[in-house]
Amino acid sequence: MFDNERDFKKAVDGLNIDTEPNPAHRQRLRRQMLATYEAAGRSAGTRPPAQVPATARPLFPMVAKLVIAAAILVVTVLGIQQVLKFERGPLTFDQVRQATQKMAWLHAVITVYRDGQVQTEQQWDHFATRKAYTLSADGSVHHADYGAGQREFLYNPRVRAMAISELPSQGPLGATSAYTLVDTFAVFAARDDIAVNEWTDQYEGQAVRVYEIDKSDPGIRIDGQAIASLKIRLMADPRTRRLVAAHIEKHGRREVMLAREEWVMNYPQSGPASIYDLNVPRPVRVIDSTIGPIGTPGPVSTPAPAPQEPASSRLVPLQIDLPKALFIGTPQDNRVPNLARPRRGARPPFLAPLGTSNVALGKPVTASDPEPVVGTPDMVTDGDKEAADGSFVELGPGLQHVTIDLQAQHEIYAVLVWHYHQQPRVYLDVVIQVSNDRDFRRGVQTVFNNDIDNSAGLQTGSDLHYTETNEGKLIDTQGAQARYIRLYTNGNTSDGLNHYIEVAVYGRPAQ
Repeated sequence: MFDNERDFKKAVDGLNIDTEPNPAHRQRLRRQMLATYEAAGRSAGTRPPAQVPATARPLFPMVAKLVIAAAILVVTVLGIQQVLKFERGPLTFDQVRQATQKMAWLHAVITVYRDGQVQTEQQWDHFATRKAYTLSADGSVHHADYGAGQREFLYNPRVRAMAISELPSQGPLGATSAYTLVDTFAVFAARDDIAVNEWTDQYEGQAVRVYEIDKSDPGIRIDGQAIASLKIRLMADPRTRRLVAAHIEKHGRREVMLAREEWVMNYPQSGPASIYDLNVPRPVRVIDSTIGPIGTPGPVSTPAPAPQEPASSRLVPLQIDLPKALFIGTPQDNRVPNLARPRRGARPPFLAPLGTSNVALGKPVTASDPEPVVGTPDMVTDGDKEAADGSFVELGPGLQHVTIDLQAQHEIYAVLVWHYHQQPRVYLDVVIQVSNDRDFRRGVQTVFNNDIDNSAGLQTGSDLHYTETNEGKLIDTQGAQARYIRLYTNGNTSDGLNHYIEVAVYGRPAQ
């Protein structure tokens, strides 16, 4: 060791470090550090000269101080790390609930398994106004206003009629009920007879915090049949603290599965302004029990009241014409880390403001490869989405990109890209950026990035790898304003080359 070992041990023992996670502890720790450092300096400076060679006397006090200070710093850092670790702790459900409800909208795609059938629903929750919209697989729409309106709307596409009624005072859909999944979970979790189980797990290749409750006889019925037990499992991203997925099971007697639901959540900046944004026709036959007696409506259709909103803010489903599905050849091994599971059924409709169109059609395109192996860059925006030979541009190996010039600044709501869908391959390091700078040096916004190891040098991304299909990959860009779109790839699971069949950019000129 060194001659000053006894004083060093005394100084460290004098720290008396604890791990109380509060500001008073940290302030006390700071004072202890300063006092111990001063004491160490006095001790080093008063040591008898006889114990140290004369040639070393001028250096000893400085060396002693530095050694002791370094040791104190190490011990202090370890103590602070323990404090911070204790302060952070595991992510709590209350933190998840608060982070989720700070967002403007929650949008969920719900896959429902019931009676041997699989259906897909969508739900939008607007937290500020306490409004909920549900679009079912059969085209029926349910809208409940738990805020100022206190009404619910139910559109039935089979009879092309809409019923309007006041929210019931009690029950699962009552005026005071929990209208979102996160609130429903909170209501059950608050009960004394229910335990909330928590653990860390993996979902779609990323770490999530899981919260689960299992409730017997929850007082819920499906098609008149009582549910004997209800299990709800929520999964949250520890980084954003928001919900990303949910799993719900509804069992009857003898643990017979009545229904199972898988939820996938995202958080768009906008959602339906009224029930008419979800394919409810205008005009529609209305049965309004809030303004008169309930009965059979007359032959004259009455337009249903709806919130007045500017036409420019109305949301409508994007009309996307898909190419033919065409998989040829022997399937390749597409197993890569962080790979999204295939979706069951068709892609749900994507809502965008009225007037949104493919603003990239026919616009100029440049590529990082000046001499593509096959095709030319202008094929990226020529409108041809088919998988046939002669419909794509093939760039050389390694990291390559194409850049689309929209020729003016636009509000961009979605980017839809088809790389190559003759085979179910996976493209690597898919990064999509938008900017008003054609050189992408300033004001760059990344809207998609699945480069999990930063091999492209554009920062590490958290989006999932995906398998190419004739649907293409649709990226929600949430109204980003830009003139240029740049798309990167770094080879694929079949070869090292880079391909683009078509890129559609859905937007409208910036206001």
